[in-house]
Amino acid sequence: MSSGSIRTAIASDVGLKRRNNQDSGLASHGVYVVCDGMGGGMGGEQASGLAIQRFAQLAGRPERNRADIDDALALAQHDILQLGRKLGGVAGTTISGLILPVTPDSPDSPRPMDSSALPTSPDPSNLPDASNHTPAASSGRAPREFIDQTYVVNVGDSRTYHMNPVPGTGSSEAPVWDVSSFTRITRDHSKRQEAIDSGQMLPDVAEATIPRNIITQCLGDPNGIEPDVYVADMTGRFIICSDGLHGEVPDERIAAIAAAHSSPQEAVDALLAAALNAGGTDNITVIVVDMPPTSPKHHAFSACKLDAGEEIGVIEDATLQTLRTLRSA
Repeated sequence: MSSGSIRTAIASDVGLKRRNNQDSGLASHGVYVVCDGMGGGMGGEQASGLAIQRFAQLAGRPERNRADIDDALALAQHDILQLGRKLGGVAGTTISGLILPVTPDSPDSPRPMDSSALPTSPDPSNLPDASNHTPAASSGRAPREFIDQTYVVNVGDSRTYHMNPVPGTGSSEAPVWDVSSFTRITRDHSKRQEAIDSGQMLPDVAEATIPRNIITQCLGDPNGIEPDVYVADMTGRFIICSDGLHGEVPDERIAAIAAAHSSPQEAVDALLAAALNAGGTDNITVIVVDMPPTSPKHHAFSACKLDAGEEIGVIEDATLQTLRTLRSA
């Protein structure tokens, strides 16, 4: 990882059991997100594609703040609700990933997924213009001094993970990743996660008794959405994936594979292969983002969930009191 540069890789596969790929992904200009579509026929493909189009518009901006992210989510929600009505049912998609507040000065090279994996989506010129959408309340543009932090967004059960480099190796061209630092930033919006978080079931029991694909939120949900938006230190390695990876490969195995490869592309390829070797029962999409190290590194990696309307650099006392410093168990 060269200082000042962001290295990324993205890949997607239909898997071994599905006929079409309902996943979509974006890794471009400081926006790195995975969407896992759901819906009958082509609905899932189109839903995930609509969400990606909205976040591609966000990637085209030099700066983005919390209000911009909320706006993109609201527009995607609107688009997918309209799609569901057009199809005579409900279409939806998850979304998880990173949105940097400022486009990198030396942006990563955009690398789209193979065209065969991309969904058939409506022409973006036919989408409602973001400029005509009533924006969420804004606390102002994210100032450039907060470039050492990033947003993490999540709706549904796609996931964003993080790991640190081994101390002393983070500034090298081939960093060594600390498998013991692997942690999941996001929390699934699912019945299984609710049972675990409420204390009703231990994780092993919930995993054995509640199917992983019963989610409680998605973009396109007619009952509305309550997205999770986090602020996280913008350093280290981030792994973003659909449940086609984490549903087939346990977290400890994901950590070991991600730590074993210094190159993002090698890590993505190995994670994709692991999901296929484990059964490949779902579509699989993976993004790996390596951030330049902070200098000096003054604290352990940390992330916290933002309350409604909270912004990077303007976090309320209540949020700071519940700051979760993410360390290895």
